[in-house]
Amino acid sequence: MCIPLLWRFAPANQNAKAHGMQLTAVAMHRIQRTCIWKQLANERLFDVAFAVNRPIFSPHIYPINKSVRQYSAAQNVPCEFAPRQLESKTHPQGWERIQAQVEPYFGDNWNFTSEKEKKGFLGLGLSRAFSHFFPLTLDDRIDATCKMLYLSLLIDDQLEKMSFTQMLLHRDRVMKVALGEASPNRRICLEWMLHDTIMAMRSIDDILANDVAQGFCQLLQAQTAQERTTITTLGSYLKFREIDVGRPFYTALIRFSARLYLNTAERRKTAPLESIAFRHFGVMNDIYSWEREWKVYQANPTDGAQPFSAIYICANETGLPYTACKRLMYSYCRELELDLKHSSDEIRHNSMESLTNGLEMYIKGLEYFMCGIELWSEWTPRYRQ
Repeated sequence: MCIPLLWRFAPANQNAKAHGMQLTAVAMHRIQRTCIWKQLANERLFDVAFAVNRPIFSPHIYPINKSVRQYSAAQNVPCEFAPRQLESKTHPQGWERIQAQVEPYFGDNWNFTSEKEKKGFLGLGLSRAFSHFFPLTLDDRIDATCKMLYLSLLIDDQLEKMSFTQMLLHRDRVMKVALGEASPNRRICLEWMLHDTIMAMRSIDDILANDVAQGFCQLLQAQTAQERTTITTLGSYLKFREIDVGRPFYTALIRFSARLYLNTAERRKTAPLESIAFRHFGVMNDIYSWEREWKVYQANPTDGAQPFSAIYICANETGLPYTACKRLMYSYCRELELDLKHSSDEIRHNSMESLTNGLEMYIKGLEYFMCGIELWSEWTPRYRQ
């Protein structure tokens, strides 16, 4: 049993009898990390060997015939860890009703290459994801917000298949359409669907819709930034990944969907929470998508690029196998959840009477979004393809 206990004797009252002395067991906080090394040793997943100035894939550390760095079937639950520390919520409309409202739009209009691709995309459960990501969405904003979520994933899939040069050309054109600087080509489904969706959002709330459009462009810029190819440390990766996974875009969607107007002071207060939430988003995405990403990379390394993942960078920095890095990063996500709760409580305490309903809802919206990312990642077929 790897759960250590600290025992202490409770102070005895002078009049207490000897047998009245109480023995109290205090479980240590966050003890899971102590189990990892024992588990690794028991499973003999790797042999420890200290090496200086050796390449990370050196046979002195990982003999080439070992399978620790080979593709294996996805494991949706990396290890037994503490349960989620945050509260989850689903949209009161129910994801089935949202799905019936939104998915026919894409099924009828998007130019899928095959019926198999169409069924695969519609089977990812994005309506169910939307219900977890944005449970505070007002009813009249469901359609436009959910369509933007679908479009962001479709564009991400398109970029994944392009060379870097193609990405840049595609990005610039899409950004102009999103910002209204260019008219959409009605023969290209992405352009007119993106244009029409953003225009629908502007008709509802032009101010918050503009934030969504700007955030969407920042997402595209980050996903096609050459900086991705130069990041080699986990710290710099986590900082960049906040934007790469769409912090400006998704935070704008949270505010638009629930009609939350935050002033400059409130945005400043919640900036640290956003940083926590989107580091969590990026790492959780890396954990569950790792097998898929590694398989894609091995099958077709594009432009010599390496996997852009916390798992890959952590393995290169520590020399641990990918499975161990997944467990370490999973613990990191749990710590981020505790950090979010602590930071949120500090904002509430410091704000006192100045805490507006909009600020409180936005804080809860970030919490629901973090929880929703993990819930969707656990069951979506996207990471088990």
